[in-house]
Parts: sequence; C-alpha cells; structure tokens
Amino acid sequence: MAHWLDGIALVDGHHHFWDLGRFPYRWLAPGAPPARFGDKATISRNFLPEDYLAAFGALPLAASVHVQANCGAADPVEETRWLQELSEATGWPTAIVAEVDLTAPEAEALIGRHLGSPALRGVRTPVAWDAAGRWRVADRPGVLSDDRFRAALALLEDQGLCLECVVVPAQLPEVLELARAHPGLTVVLNHFATLEPDQPGNLQDWHSGIAALAEVPNVVVKLSGLWTVDRGWDAAVLRPHVRHLLQSLGASRVLYGSNLPVEGVNCPLARQFAQLEQVLGDQPGEVLAEVFSGTARRVYRLPG
Repeated sequence: MAHWLDGIALVDGHHHFWDLGRFPYRWLAPGAPPARFGDKATISRNFLPEDYLAAFGALPLAASVHVQANCGAADPVEETRWLQELSEATGWPTAIVAEVDLTAPEAEALIGRHLGSPALRGVRTPVAWDAAGRWRVADRPGVLSDDRFRAALALLEDQGLCLECVVVPAQLPEVLELARAHPGLTVVLNHFATLEPDQPGNLQDWHSGIAALAEVPNVVVKLSGLWTVDRGWDAAVLRPHVRHLLQSLGASRVLYGSNLPVEGVNCPLARQFAQLEQVLGDQPGEVLAEVFSGTARRVYRLPG
C-alpha cells in the first residue's frame, strides 16, 4: 500500500461490474459506436468482484459503491437485484446506485422497486446536455428543472437516497439552483463534473461553477473519471484543478472513485494512486481520510 494512505480504510465511491451474458450492454457490443474515452476492446469482457479485487491488490479496500452500468436491461431493477445478490454472496459491492430516469412517468414506482434491494443508496439519472453536442446523455436540455424530475426528488429525500448525475460545466448553475431548492437532498456529481480544459469556455465554466457550489453544502463531487482532464491522470495537469475543488468545497464534499473498469482503459489503478499521491500526498491526514473514505461513508451510509 502507498504509505501516504496508511491507516485509511479505502472506499471506492464509483465503479462498475458487468456480466455480458446476463444483460445486453449495447454500448460494449462489437458494432457499438466508438467511445470518447478510448478503445473499448479491453473492457468488453466480464468484470466481476474477483476481477475488481485483483485490480486493487494490496490496497486496503474496505467498501465500494457500484454505479449503474447502462446494462440495457428492459427493467433496470434487474441490474440492482443482481448486484444485491453479488453483494450478499461476495461482499461486493457494499452500496448500489441504481438506474432511474426521473423524468419518466413511472419514476417513483421504479424507485420503490429498487428499494427492495437493501444496499440501494441512490439513483443515477441522465441529465448531461451541452450546446456543442459532445455530451448529450439526456434527451433534451434543462432536465434538472423539469417538473416531473423535481417531483421525484421528494421520494429520494424521503428514502434517504442521493441523486447522482453526470453534468457538464455549463450545467453547474442548474445544479446550484436545484441544490438550493432541495437542501435535504444530497446531489453527487460524477466524474469531476466532466472538466475538459481543452474545450472552449469549459475551464472557465467549471472553475466558476465549482466555486459557486461552495454555498450549497448538499453537493458532493467525485474525484473520478479524470480522463476528461488528462487521459493518463498526469499529476501536473490535475493538480491545480483538484486543489481548486478542495479549496472551494472542502474535503468533506469530495470523494474518490476508481471508475473501474472504464478508467483502466487510460489509467490503470496503480497509476491513479501514483498520480494522486503527487497531487494530494502533501495534504493533512484528515483531508486524505475524508477524500478516500469519510465522505463516501457519510454519503452512502456505510458502516465504519
């Protein structure tokens, strides 16, 4: 284990499992469009707890959070049930973030069915939309302010579930408004809010948007999916952006996620930790403990 994480019971706040014989995973199929993150060939195979644990090796992994993997099931509850079975059989994952389109008429009923799995801690819903057309996961802009979407948030709050989203930097003001309107809801922004410094206006939108989120304590940002910032997680590239995030929000609102196996296409786990040591190794122990364990434990209500 890297000495800079000594004494920290590591929580991986974002990863995926898949079984290609169980669900379609159309985005991984041979004829699927290419992925922006790179060659999918190396991850177009089963990725299950034994593969995941092998990747972590000697690192002191204590808990993990599985985020829905766009499995393509006709009923997304089937993925959650499968993950619950894996959790009970192997101990992994510890917590589950399920797939729900909160704009759908059946959203509340779907959340209720996901709740049949005790490890459920949140839902991820498609909201990303950018003017340039690079990131359009939602079917239209403005989903975060959609009336049906907002109505479904009440059920998430009632059940203590978090809302997970992939957003682009230009959407951060929409996140701010939503968080103000729903102060009892924890909003978790995946993958560093998709910072792409080489895209026009992106860094400025991200920098100001992250700074503005300081006023809403119910928004958390994942230190994950950093391939959009730099494919190899080069520490010199990451450092100013990671420091801005920590200075704006504080370590108690930042959590690490491996994004395995997707992130491994560009940055294997060992390199992730080597680069993060260069970025964060000089931080106080309490900061590291929050980013790599404490924040995720609170957000996902994990033991320990």
